Amino acid sequence: MLAIPPLTSSTFSSAPSLFFAAPYNLQLSSRRFRVFCQSQSKTEKVQIRRCSPFLESSLLSGNGAVTSDEWKAVPDIWRSSSKKYGDKVALVDPYHDPPTTMTYKQLEEAILNFAEGLRIIGVRPDEKLAIFADNSCRWLVADQGMMASGAINVVRGSRSSIEELLQIYGHSESVALAVDTPEMFNRISKPFYSKASMRFIILLWGEKSSLVSEGNKEMPPVFTFMEVIELGRESRSSLFGSYDAKQHYVYEAIKSDDIATLVYTSGTTGNPKGVVLTHQNLLHHIKSFWDIVPAEVGDRFLSMLPPWHAYERASEYFIFSCGAEQVYTTVRKLKNDLAHYQPHYLISVPLVYETLYRIQKQISSSSLVRKLVALTFIRISLAFMECKRIYEVWS
Repeated sequence: MLAIPPLTSSTFSSAPSLFFAAPYNLQLSSRRFRVFCQSQSKTEKVQIRRCSPFLESSLLSGNGAVTSDEWKAVPDIWRSSSKKYGDKVALVDPYHDPPTTMTYKQLEEAILNFAEGLRIIGVRPDEKLAIFADNSCRWLVADQGMMASGAINVVRGSRSSIEELLQIYGHSESVALAVDTPEMFNRISKPFYSKASMRFIILLWGEKSSLVSEGNKEMPPVFTFMEVIELGRESRSSLFGSYDAKQHYVYEAIKSDDIATLVYTSGTTGNPKGVVLTHQNLLHHIKSFWDIVPAEVGDRFLSMLPPWHAYERASEYFIFSCGAEQVYTTVRKLKNDLAHYQPHYLISVPLVYETLYRIQKQISSSSLVRKLVALTFIRISLAFMECKRIYEVWS
């Protein structure tokens, strides 16, 4: 242990007026601040910020760090994809309001803005943030923005029971909540107000005015998805436009063995168990897909599984690292979207393929008349969808 001698008046009388951070640098890890003694009369707090090393290499290089284009954290993939595929369409989300199409450049920018917006509203490295929402483009931006800020996200779908969501939120020690819609939050609000501590709420879709307060309990600050994006955009503009603005922060690179996310099991054998995944865990899956999926730039994938499903999540990250286009669909819309978008790949689980196989087998084993009727209706349906697609394109 390093022994620090006591400071006396004689010490100061012979000491220079400027002190360096070491060895008298104090790190307050619980609040992510370091205290630097710069003079006898001035003490400055410098906030520690974590960032994805390749994605935000410009911030790290400004602090004397050595940067490279090697992926160390999952959000690093967005810088690579933005450089390679820029104006190509990355995703299509047709069923949310508003319907959204984003290029790779736009997606990278949204993730960077969301990450910075989280820092502005007070998210600190290694804090847990819950995302209780279904698959959408905004889920992806929130997920990657959280990781890029150095936070750890805790994921689950909107259709889980209130008891399960509350148990996951408490067990993970989450400090805030990103929720799908006002309807979902209103469904879970009563137990969350009484039993959970929420520093703030982020609403991915919908309006804040639709949220219902619970009796006389004070609602924590609520931010819409676009408000977080705008806060981040303004802050990033300030950081890159002013040298002084950067002096309040020290940027540290996220490491591969840092925790990226907590994924909870189905809970069929009791309460859901939290599975810890590091950035390296997820990057390994992304790179492994390259050996088995011959995806090419411009290929189209159809996405229908919940994003907190580990297979879906790794598959999505892989898709975007290849320059492919992802289209969001649902079980209800799957039949129409297969015909409409004609994807090269469908990300799914065996149950869906088994269902499709059983339908095909029933048609094949039917009498000649039934088979002709079924195939006729399928052809008519496909022709109708193609005509509808052409009409929508030209109308």
